[in-house]
Amino acid sequence: MKFKICLHGLALKNKGQLLTVVQKLLPQSTVKNKIKEKYLANDDLLKYKRTKFVPASDLGYTVICISGVMVICDNIQPLNEVIIQYEEEAVGEVRKLLQKLLASKVKFVLEEPDLVLRAKQLRGRSNMQDMALYDEDTVATALYCHLPWHIYATSKAWGDLLTCTNERNLVRQLRVKLRRLRSSLTFFKELLPLTTFEQYKMFIKGWANSLGDAREYDVALLTCMKIRHAQRGEDASEVEEVSRLEKILQELRAKASKKVLGVSKLNPITLQLAEMILTLHTTKIPETLEDMRLKSFIRLRLGMWCDKLMLLQDKYPDFSDMEQLHKVRIKVKRFRYALQGVPEISSSTSLLRGMKSLQDMLGFLHDDYVNDMLIGEILKQYPDDAALQYEGAMFCGWERAKAEAALASLPELWDSFTAQLGEWQEEHL
Repeated sequence: MKFKICLHGLALKNKGQLLTVVQKLLPQSTVKNKIKEKYLANDDLLKYKRTKFVPASDLGYTVICISGVMVICDNIQPLNEVIIQYEEEAVGEVRKLLQKLLASKVKFVLEEPDLVLRAKQLRGRSNMQDMALYDEDTVATALYCHLPWHIYATSKAWGDLLTCTNERNLVRQLRVKLRRLRSSLTFFKELLPLTTFEQYKMFIKGWANSLGDAREYDVALLTCMKIRHAQRGEDASEVEEVSRLEKILQELRAKASKKVLGVSKLNPITLQLAEMILTLHTTKIPETLEDMRLKSFIRLRLGMWCDKLMLLQDKYPDFSDMEQLHKVRIKVKRFRYALQGVPEISSSTSLLRGMKSLQDMLGFLHDDYVNDMLIGEILKQYPDDAALQYEGAMFCGWERAKAEAALASLPELWDSFTAQLGEWQEEHL
């Protein structure tokens, strides 16, 4: 079976930069050039120069450089691609080549190799079932399509974050992509060697944790903004003064952001994700599962996760305990991401809506809990600052009444969710 892995170059100095980098790294090769122009639906267009390198010695791979543009919805997207096509036996050589490419000065992210599919993605009209290696008759599709789908999304989100000027919203987006990848990895972990699963789970968790402080400060700053807007009253012309507490949170947030952005380098992250792709392409399915159809495996796993969700209230009976509630929240969120990531199984709109409502409620309670601890730690550092102590008290009391009301409504919301989940499980699994 032939596999492909694609590196998309960012912010190139000139059109020839990528080609120069590849030429320097490849052994003696046969080179073929071709100009391609392809019209897609809705007047979308692919226009590019394709340069194919075939190494003189049989290394088991070919390299294709693409330089041009993709015109989608009248928006021009640059194409600066290095696509490596390889046989399974050539993984070692491909790994060496990727290490060299990602040691260059060009910044890369991983992208879907199929340009037509990528165009569909930009229009929001594609799904993983359009991927070249998708085969519903084999469970290996989970390794060839499901997990790479999330890896591409994660890599792009890292690229957006580490090459932007205003990263605040991008931190949250990347954390969501990381959670979806981790959820999918956990869902399909039975297809992977345990050591492989644990290794990838740990570095995904490490990335998410590195972004956690910045995200917590963002949540606290959002509450500060709500308080300011409420204090303005109806006079929209009134000048908004940033409180001392908000200024401290902004400073802490800037330090957290600088810490993440200062140590996170794009190409090493891309290399880790590329290594993951290579591993997925060459992983042998366990003998007990290799003859199983993809949909059968997904049904089996979803059924197991449903059963565990139904037992959560018995396992964590005290929903007023925030530590227990956080564990429930994580498991509900993980199931929702898993269900949304398997197009092979129909998901009920009402179930997804119910899960989202429950997840939002649990998220609100968790944020309130974390905010209380965060502000408490800040106030301890300034015990004699009366103004700050007042602002902190106002902050902590701001949404406490809402939190208490939310906590009181939680049992009813949970019962509604489990009823919907039971109905969906009976119908689809």
